[in-house]
Amino acid sequence: MDLRSFDLNLLVVLHALITERSVSLAATKLHLSQPATSAALKRLRSAFNDPLLVRDGLKMVLTPRAEELLMPLENILGQIGTLNTPRGFDPAIFQGTMRIATNDYGAFVLIPLLMNRLQHIAPGIDVEVWEIGRDALAALNEGKIDLAIADGWTLRQCKATEVLFSETFTCLVRQEHPRIQTALTLEQYLAEKHVLVSPRGIVAGHVDAILAQRGLSRHISLTLPHVLAVPAAIATTDYIVTLATRIADALAPHHQLKLFPPPIPIDGFEIAMAWKPRMANDPAIQWLRSELISISIDYMLKTEG
Repeated sequence: MDLRSFDLNLLVVLHALITERSVSLAATKLHLSQPATSAALKRLRSAFNDPLLVRDGLKMVLTPRAEELLMPLENILGQIGTLNTPRGFDPAIFQGTMRIATNDYGAFVLIPLLMNRLQHIAPGIDVEVWEIGRDALAALNEGKIDLAIADGWTLRQCKATEVLFSETFTCLVRQEHPRIQTALTLEQYLAEKHVLVSPRGIVAGHVDAILAQRGLSRHISLTLPHVLAVPAAIATTDYIVTLATRIADALAPHHQLKLFPPPIPIDGFEIAMAWKPRMANDPAIQWLRSELISISIDYMLKTEG
């Protein structure tokens, strides 16, 4: 048989003819007309050089050649069927490493929640956390990491993304701040010195852009690369820091810091995840994404409640 000229769709017809042992029943099963099924049988007889299905009195019977074909035919069709069937993924038995690129926010807020979940439902999964940046996003496109978690602006060039939740801003000062006690006015905010978290040391941020729109500015006295360095700097000075609310809420009780809403409206931001489009249907990536969505929903309900 020359496979280059053989219509592989005929294998489905052949399987129906062998299992039903009837042209009319095979036609019904395949939603084909009886003449079309008869024409297909004729082509199959020519291809296999065998009658395959012959009349014996009032019924049709298989030839020995047709009976021989049943098992390999089912194997072939079964293997072809797996091409359109996603691979299964069982987190309870999976052994392997998942790589996530994220920033301080993701590492502080989401990764601990993810690990708490994994230790119960997927103990065989290890997690590598990469610092996010241009190299990490390139690694995502190359398939070296499985997922990226960051603010929407950082992931703006990623093609496959999904928002997890929205975040706002909160201001922090030390408990014994000599000038800021029960409220934080715009005049006080602008008069004090500020701390800015900027991984690349850029002395300007989202808040500065908002102030500039109003013709205002603040004095940034300290720029830090990591958010976890903030409490030590704030607790021993009179500086102010403006942070993501969920991080501020977590830091304040442990470092005797006071929380204040920003004295001017500051647009919040979205926390999102991104993955390589080609891996969108990978069952492991789908599972990881679904877990992060569940974690985010639970976390929002807890923090907003």
